[in-house]
Amino acid sequence: MNVDALFFGAHPDDVELTSGGLAALLASHGHAVGIVDLTRGESASRGTAEERAGEAAAAAVALGVAGRSTLALPDIGLDRHDPAQLRAIVACLREQRPRLVVAPDRHDAHPDHIEASHLVARACYLAGLARFPASGERHRPERVLFSLYRTSPPA
Repeated sequence: MNVDALFFGAHPDDVELTSGGLAALLASHGHAVGIVDLTRGESASRGTAEERAGEAAAAAVALGVAGRSTLALPDIGLDRHDPAQLRAIVACLREQRPRLVVAPDRHDAHPDHIEASHLVARACYLAGLARFPASGERHRPERVLFSLYRTSPPA
């Protein structure tokens, strides 16, 4: 499915807490919007992965987005140096072919948010390389925005 905008969160509920308003606004103006949760949030202190999946599905409907998926990468285990994680995100970008990507900002206390920011930013570039070893036809988003959450001052 091709989308106009693709929003990435490290966990289910991250997009809603950081950039859900933008996702809803774009969808209400007729843009195809997708959300990708990198993990299932299985290590969260509140709620099970199954409960979070149900809430995420309901939120996608409320926001009016065209689709929501998870890459099921390891919660509390996102790692910008893991080639398999990077390939999964590149393949997702090549499949959905967004013009705009919204990713977590790297200035955050949560290690998964930091790693997600680096993974998605790098994947946006690498997805455009013809010889990068991931499935799909090369595609590079036109713009990447970073959404703020619990920010800390830049180092």
